[in-house]
Amino acid sequence: WPRCPTPRAGRPHPSAMTAQLVLLLAISLFGSAGALRVPLAGPWPRAAAVQSHRALAPQALLDRAAFLLAEAGEHTAALSTADMLGPAAGVVVLGVLGYLAATNQLWNPTTGAILPLLFLSGDSEKLAESGATTVQNEALKKFALSVTPSAWKKAYQGVDDDGVRLDPTTGEAIAPRLLELPSWMGDEARALVEPEAVACVQAMQRASIEVPSVGPVDTCFLSLRPAAPAAAPPVMLIHGFDSSILEFRYIYPALLQAGLRVEAMEWWTGGFTAREPFTRAINEAGAKPWDLVRHHQMAFLKRQCGGEKVVLLGASLGGAVALDFAARHPECVEALILMDAGGESYAQPDPWLTSLCADPVTNLFQWRATNGLLPYPHVWAQEDGWRQALRAYLKSGGYQAVVGPPLIKTVTPPTYVLWGEEDDVLPVADLYKYQADLPDCRAAVLVPNAQHAPALENPRFVAERIVEFTMKAAEARRVPSAA
Repeated sequence: WPRCPTPRAGRPHPSAMTAQLVLLLAISLFGSAGALRVPLAGPWPRAAAVQSHRALAPQALLDRAAFLLAEAGEHTAALSTADMLGPAAGVVVLGVLGYLAATNQLWNPTTGAILPLLFLSGDSEKLAESGATTVQNEALKKFALSVTPSAWKKAYQGVDDDGVRLDPTTGEAIAPRLLELPSWMGDEARALVEPEAVACVQAMQRASIEVPSVGPVDTCFLSLRPAAPAAAPPVMLIHGFDSSILEFRYIYPALLQAGLRVEAMEWWTGGFTAREPFTRAINEAGAKPWDLVRHHQMAFLKRQCGGEKVVLLGASLGGAVALDFAARHPECVEALILMDAGGESYAQPDPWLTSLCADPVTNLFQWRATNGLLPYPHVWAQEDGWRQALRAYLKSGGYQAVVGPPLIKTVTPPTYVLWGEEDDVLPVADLYKYQADLPDCRAAVLVPNAQHAPALENPRFVAERIVEFTMKAAEARRVPSAA
């Protein structure tokens, strides 16, 4: 990622630097109690629990804090009193941490994402302009990686942690060759080297789709038809938050090979779909993100499939999107597939706190983008309105405000649930909650050798299950009594 200028050459922004130390000290204060709450049995595998226990050890965190202090020491003498008091809001954040600890949310794996709120605080636009979210700090980067869930930091199939393609024989880096792509994709996409990612972006299209209450939206999507079509409904894929249809790049070839038609679009906050029309409707007209996203999904479905029902798959937060759509438009859904789906729980705190912390979380995303810490291949952080869309979504409180057990119990299409057996973002127990709450849950399947991103971590198994579930839905459609 390009380096942006910092306020003072070679010196971290004082607010960001002090907030880093506040973060480490806060975690140290809560570390012992938090480690005790990590289960050594139950839905988390024992190995993951032990690893989490070690990551939260107060001594390790204090060691990191000491390193930061030593690194920052040479700069602090030049800071004014105002500089040092800039992150005083950290005291408020510590109060929030106290609330989370008291309500058992701080160390719950479903809401552990609250910790990054302490990295930065303040108005996201002002901090971006000041350069505070562009601080380059190797110690902080290492710390961030140490507490980052697998889905955010893994390198897949021959690509190292920096997204560099490696020669499978020698292990040496292969010099990148810039791709010839449409101008709306940006330079980051042109630098992709992983074969599956390259094939995916080359297959992407973009068209203007009229969305009720929003207007025309330049929408990025995949529309893929098999050479030998099976007698089955199309499969429509919905990606997760701030993600892209690139997250399905390992599974859609197998779906096509099985004769399934694949449709997928990039919804607001993710990929190369225009963000500004949605953000404007939310900020200026008070529209709710989930309503706009549902309208967009419906407009896309009608454009691509007409009146044909689809097998709808939602992954991660895309699962909440799919649940919301299926609950309100069951006439469009032949079957529903949920994969490590938000709904029973979320990787965020309560909606009011998510809204309150919108700026710090947005700052965190910007800081990760600047430091190359977003998951490969995150190639849309330079898109117009990316940061503003993230903030608008978070200010709304997120899907947790509308999609939960009460709505899940109203979802009538037959549903299949897939879950990474070592999910380190959402608890595996949610798989069984879905099984209990869904009116027509046909299967609940653990995906072996997978965490929160099974389509990336065990794509063969996931593709086989999608084909199996889709064919069952097709059979039930031909012979209704078989259901």
